[in-house]
Amino acid sequence: MSAGGGAVAAPLIEAAIAARPLTSLRDVPWRLLAGHNLPEDRFRALQALCGEGIVLERARADFTELLARARLSISQAGYNTVMDILATEVPAVLVPFAATQQTEQTLRAKLLAERGAAVLLPEERLDAQTLARSVEEALAPARPSHLFDKLDITGAERTAALISDVAQAEKGMPRHDRLGQPRP
Repeated sequence: MSAGGGAVAAPLIEAAIAARPLTSLRDVPWRLLAGHNLPEDRFRALQALCGEGIVLERARADFTELLARARLSISQAGYNTVMDILATEVPAVLVPFAATQQTEQTLRAKLLAERGAAVLLPEERLDAQTLARSVEEALAPARPSHLFDKLDITGAERTAALISDVAQAEKGMPRHDRLGQPRP
């Protein structure tokens, strides 16, 4: 389970701790990652709730590598986390941050859920039982195996190439394709 920057992570972390014994993954170690914006006193209080088999730690630089080895991801639906989920093709439960009229994460999670790439659990429905049911749904073998073949997750590379093109054009230099190769 990961919670991005962590500022609003406490409810998701609490639900994950309570949901674990209700899932088929109850005997599997769970790693919960809270960002550095979660206040230290709240972080320590949540650590105290973790029983055997649950580790709560701060965000890690090797997140993508951890995710690639995970059986499941439970997270909010921030852009970077969703891109990591898509790149690793790990089954996912998305609980998008939706407070203060935020819509970006909800829209992203909804679009992925509609395509079978994740299970959407609205933040207002989050509790141990709904999270446990969402975990089981995400683990079900009904996900289409071809889904990830159609997704283009090269946005960062394309953006870098576009920026390079603008900079090169200003200098009168050749332009590049979306992967940084010189165009004829």
